[in-house]
Amino acid sequence: MVARRVRQTCAVMLLLFSVATAQISDRISGVAAGTGTAGQPLTIRAELVQPASIDRIELAYRQFGENTYRRMEMAVSGNTASVTLPGTSVSPPFVEYYFILTIRNSTAPPETYPIENAEQQPLKVLVQEQASILNRAVILSPEQNEEVQASDVLISFSLINFDSTLDRSSIKVSIDGRDISSGAVISGDLVVDRPDNISAPLESGSHRLSLELRNTQGEVLERDVLDFVVRSPESTAPSAQGEPHWTYGGSAELETRNENIQDVSTPYNRATLSARAQYSDFRILGNLHVTDEEKADRQPQDRFFIGGESPWLKLGYGDSYPVFPDLLMNGKRVRGLTGSLSLGTFNLDVAEGSIVRKIDGDTIKTFSSDSLTAEQQRDPSGLYVLYDPATQRWAKLQSYGTFDRNLLVVRPSFGKRDESHLGFTYLKSKDDVNSTKFGSKPEENLVLGSDMLIVLDRRRFELNGQAAISATNKDITNGTFSDSQIDSIFSDYSGSSRNTIKRIRDIVSPFITVNENLIPLNAKHLPTLSYEANMLLDYVDNNFKLSYLRHGESYESFGQSYLQTDVAGYNVSDRIRLMQNQIFLTAGVERLEDNTAETKPTTTANTTINVGVSYFPLADAPNFTVAYLHASNLNDLPLTDSLYAVDDQTNRVLVQIGKEFSWYGEQNASLSVSTSTRNDNTYHHLDTRNTAVTVSNSSQFTIPLQTVVSISVNAGKFVSADTSSPGGQSPTTLGYTTLTASGQYRMLEDRLRFNALLSPTFGDIQRVLVDASAQYYFTRTLSIRPQLTLYFNSKLFDVMPLTNDVVWSIILRADI
Repeated sequence: MVARRVRQTCAVMLLLFSVATAQISDRISGVAAGTGTAGQPLTIRAELVQPASIDRIELAYRQFGENTYRRMEMAVSGNTASVTLPGTSVSPPFVEYYFILTIRNSTAPPETYPIENAEQQPLKVLVQEQASILNRAVILSPEQNEEVQASDVLISFSLINFDSTLDRSSIKVSIDGRDISSGAVISGDLVVDRPDNISAPLESGSHRLSLELRNTQGEVLERDVLDFVVRSPESTAPSAQGEPHWTYGGSAELETRNENIQDVSTPYNRATLSARAQYSDFRILGNLHVTDEEKADRQPQDRFFIGGESPWLKLGYGDSYPVFPDLLMNGKRVRGLTGSLSLGTFNLDVAEGSIVRKIDGDTIKTFSSDSLTAEQQRDPSGLYVLYDPATQRWAKLQSYGTFDRNLLVVRPSFGKRDESHLGFTYLKSKDDVNSTKFGSKPEENLVLGSDMLIVLDRRRFELNGQAAISATNKDITNGTFSDSQIDSIFSDYSGSSRNTIKRIRDIVSPFITVNENLIPLNAKHLPTLSYEANMLLDYVDNNFKLSYLRHGESYESFGQSYLQTDVAGYNVSDRIRLMQNQIFLTAGVERLEDNTAETKPTTTANTTINVGVSYFPLADAPNFTVAYLHASNLNDLPLTDSLYAVDDQTNRVLVQIGKEFSWYGEQNASLSVSTSTRNDNTYHHLDTRNTAVTVSNSSQFTIPLQTVVSISVNAGKFVSADTSSPGGQSPTTLGYTTLTASGQYRMLEDRLRFNALLSPTFGDIQRVLVDASAQYYFTRTLSIRPQLTLYFNSKLFDVMPLTNDVVWSIILRADI
């Protein structure tokens, strides 16, 4: 596969940003997804409106061919929420995702983005295959997303994989659209170029390198795009040339922002500092984010971290998102100590700190015990606690408090980290019962796990698996059983059975509180055992994968809040490469069943069948992806059972077409059509229909102008609640069209950059979005960026009354 696909995928990324902005929400103003490459981590970001109103934001995602979504909590910094999906979850032809937003002080269910039918019509990121070694340039420097000093930027790539049909005189190298080809030096198969001939130096921040190679007939053989980051200018301590020396840098950013949404004005003031220093292979880094959103009744909004790294040891303290085997922990924020030790065939990873901080219960009023009955009669659903045992006063709470929850994870492993290895993980988490007075029920969690990876034959064969078993106590208020309590609670048991329970308590209690609230108390069907296994084969142009999983009904890890439990089944998929990696065929079957503990009246089976084809031509022709998915959910209960019967089928189709061409610059046009039809055969008849069509073109002109224009048409039909109808439901249709035009123009030798966006929406939703910003560089290291966003709302779902909304911000940034 030629590296042209890298550029195509970057254009798709721009398209997806346009599609995301075409979605309507008063919580998320835009979404950006990084380039999707098979087996590589994928970062997804969401720009938030009113971030102070959002208590938590999660990403639900799934690979093509999967029926259920997995979830990860997103890290929020300022107005941006971000998360990085593991490479094991990124595979062609696309990854589907949507956002779940939990709103502060709201009893309503969490919101989603897209708002309408997110599960059936999610957002998508197209995923390309990893580039083949054949017929492609080998870029030696910089590497993708590498951070370098401006003075160290060196463009170098090898042409060793090309034959004599390559016209070496036509090689084009550009950075951010500015041609630097005249400085290229070709020596054999090696091309070296320095951006010294750019009129303005490379500023700190992200930049894009573009390569274009043509044959002797003038036809484009390959276009490559690579992103890299220029760090702030380094300061160097005096030292002899060639000897190790300290290099260091940093940045400071101040932001003031005001959001006037629905006539409610919310100001924000934030400061972000970062610093780094390096001596040979040793690094020190730190960051600090301070915001006036930090409140005693919220989980931490400020962030800080300081750490050091060497080739064999990493230590840090502060806010981090450590990753362990994902049955136990995956991206949970920990405020505390993290570290990793790498000694070749032995490794050790540790994380210890707070994952939830205490929040005191919100007391509405207090009253004497004589008034308790009357208060409960007035508000039976209220929360009542004993406020002062000495005076027997009671309190009515607005909400329970939250306990301090600490977590410790330790994972020793044997073998090389990225090669064959065996690991063992211990996770312990416990609430501090004394941290708040009016908490609900303090809990405790213990998880033991093991993971294994075997790779052979240059990673063409891979076998990996993990298993974990958990124990959770749902209320540790009264501590561990005493002998007398065991005799009382288990009075119906024989004396020898009670003695056995006491012996088990003595063995287990050093690790977790043992009382009647411990799960599992019954080991039948191993309800707290979970395991997964995967086998991958990459031979004869086939990428074959077989997976099996089983997650117990009661399995729980406080380090992994989003694992789907009570599910077991398999997934089989194959990707076939044809015609010199121009055609990719994808097919798979997944079948999952619940009721792993056999406690439900029936078992529900989810079956998903999928097939897809992608064509990336070597010739100058359109590329396309077509995918079809059929999913069914079924159990054997009568369809008239309104509570538990399940019988539905979903058919989904995606067509994506893209074409690059030259016209006053480089153009990339795309057409995306997706449909989803769900038929519910049960009593509820929750049928849905969704269609989305998007046409987009991204342009990089010969003048310093970049633009994206798109039109997106969305139409849906679904069932909504209606208390006036006999069944309590009524069909609802929603259709709207969004036009989007955005652009960036650079001037004053790239010291001034103007950005603008205009996006009107009409139909069942009527809104006009206007966004304008400018970034001016006083010097290479000091810039200011004012931004103004206007929402002219005429019709927005069922929100009444509507107001026009205004968001403005000013960001001052200095690189040191």
